[in-house]
Amino acid sequence: MKILIELITSFIIIGLAACGGGLVTIPLIQHEIVSIRHWITFNEVARLLAIAQMTPGPIAINAATFVGFQIAGITGSIMATLAVIFPALIILFSLAPILNQVKHNEKAKRISRGIQLGVLSLILFAIWSFGSGVIKNWLDLLITIASFLMLIIFKNKVHPVLIIIACGFLGMIIY
Repeated sequence: MKILIELITSFIIIGLAACGGGLVTIPLIQHEIVSIRHWITFNEVARLLAIAQMTPGPIAINAATFVGFQIAGITGSIMATLAVIFPALIILFSLAPILNQVKHNEKAKRISRGIQLGVLSLILFAIWSFGSGVIKNWLDLLITIASFLMLIIFKNKVHPVLIIIACGFLGMIIY
């Protein structure tokens, strides 16, 4: 029972702080699940992210489902998934009635701008922490940069999945 309470608490915290979407949850998951709870390792987070990106649904929900199952089976999976969703539902139902009233409020705009910058810092941290665990040498860095440039140069012309598949084939050949 104690592990379920810890699981629920951890994923409520992740759900509360997950403003801005999937990439923002990566450092939250890393901090709460790897650094604080020690339930999974950084390498397991990297594998989890790869799987979460390939499966439909938000990263936080996929991570909650995976970690919950690994820690406490089906019950843990269900409880962690519900826990990560719960804060967003409460916030949504609480703010929805007043959203139109505050959307032109200057203080609300400044708060929103500050939150956006905080979210950007979490995304950059996710890139740094994930990248430092994945990029092992100059060739890895070169492949990453080339793939990133392809996405920028051919924005909306090349599907990102094709880049991932191409990198997979490249990895099969090189490594």
